[in-house]
Amino acid sequence: MEAKYYVYRNLHTGGFSVKFRGRVIDRDNFFLGVGVTFKVNEAGRQRVIKDKKKNVHAYSVCDKYTFAVNKDVDKIDKLKVISYNPYASAQFMCEGKPIEKTNSVLFYKGKCYLYK
Repeated sequence: MEAKYYVYRNLHTGGFSVKFRGRVIDRDNFFLGVGVTFKVNEAGRQRVIKDKKKNVHAYSVCDKYTFAVNKDVDKIDKLKVISYNPYASAQFMCEGKPIEKTNSVLFYKGKCYLYK
């Protein structure tokens, strides 16, 4: 089984951090994730709800990631936003519907976009 890239929103910078085999290997604001599955650690989510304090407990798990190119930003206003709110739902959401898996995601300035 091949190792995966775990992408999460960095609570200190507002950008994203990428973990590979348990180590942070990159911090960036602009890249593409390919073969993405969304995971939420329910125990971590419950801690957020109880303590009302953010912690890293939700990830975009990617088969691979690559740096995006500037032309991808030109399309940003046409892309669907993928969001996660631990107080509202235990899943990532896109246009009010749960999303568990997608082919590619654009990570840009602290937000995730469904990329086609």
